[in-house]
Amino acid sequence: MRRLLLLGCLSVLLVPSALSAQWSVGGQLNYGTDFDFAFGARVAWSWPFEPGAETIASFDLFFPNDDAVDYFEVNININQPLPFKTDKLNPYIGAGLNWAHATISGTNRDWFGLNLLGGFKYATPSVTPFGEIRAQLGGGKQWVFTGGVMFAI
Repeated sequence: MRRLLLLGCLSVLLVPSALSAQWSVGGQLNYGTDFDFAFGARVAWSWPFEPGAETIASFDLFFPNDDAVDYFEVNININQPLPFKTDKLNPYIGAGLNWAHATISGTNRDWFGLNLLGGFKYATPSVTPFGEIRAQLGGGKQWVFTGGVMFAI
């Protein structure tokens, strides 16, 4: 197991610098229709073989009104740009997977589901603000409204 972990770390370090422009990281604020406000982080990888398409992984920690409930979500989505865009505003649609975890009065529960989403990115040279609406089918079973910023690395 240690060898596999070492190999994985070395492969990340040895990736050519040309690939580094394909990654971005950022933060986000969310509002879920069932679990209120959240904050989170996301990592995006732009596909070199499909311009504009990207895979996005995100983690969101929600703060429900009920103190007996702790809730978070992990999402992995694939986004595809829509053909109508402007110089700066880039709309997209996507789909992906959702894992929702709740601890309710000391009892852990996990749900898995699908995401359908749409949003936009406002392209600037160093930072990319975005807005997104995500419908969760299964998993969290809620609508999530998200806004945040991404930074190219």
